[in-house]
Amino acid sequence: MTQVNGVAFLTDGVRMSTLVVADPRGVYLAGLGWVLREAGHDVVAKCQRVVDVVPHVERHRPDIAIVGLDIADPESASLSARLRATHSGLGIIFILQPNGALDVEGIRALDVDGLLLDGISNRFLLDCVNAVASGKKWIDNKIVQHLLMPRTQPQATSRLTGRETEIANLVSRGLRNKTIAQQLHVSEGTVKMHLHHVYTKLNLSSRAELAWAAHRKGTRQTVTDFI
Repeated sequence: MTQVNGVAFLTDGVRMSTLVVADPRGVYLAGLGWVLREAGHDVVAKCQRVVDVVPHVERHRPDIAIVGLDIADPESASLSARLRATHSGLGIIFILQPNGALDVEGIRALDVDGLLLDGISNRFLLDCVNAVASGKKWIDNKIVQHLLMPRTQPQATSRLTGRETEIANLVSRGLRNKTIAQQLHVSEGTVKMHLHHVYTKLNLSSRAELAWAAHRKGTRQTVTDFI
């Protein structure tokens, strides 16, 4: 570990972070703490209740808070606002349990810096922490894929065709229309037409909601900024 201008960095040049970690499942919580500490980060507090996160952040003033929660939990709606009111410089990462409430508007309302889906690998947990520590945004691509799934009990006309699904998946990986057209050997106008159909069928209003994030070059599951 080295220090530059008072900031600690790990041997691979990654900034060392102090973290408060919360999850209602004791074994899962212990595992999160172990992975983070093994990577060289400092877990200053762990708690199993969402209600305990705010006082721990107020007491320890960590760089990042990681919270595992159900997006349908009423506590989740205001948690980010309460955490930022306590510590304005805090990076916030939520680990979401997949359920029917996972949609674009619900995710956007969380107002966080990093989003992971329950069951994420150790590698991507650390990728998310490192990105947030450096001031970037990060979203698990599995969340993007979940958002692209057809709504429950869709009408036949609401299902995506094979080509529409293919283009939607390429957009979720951050590819632009021109690149997609070249890859699929179709015109850019054809790509735009299919995207229009995707927006209509999935009840989305823009490319931003479909892609949700632009992926950092060369890393499939890391994003540099929420759109």
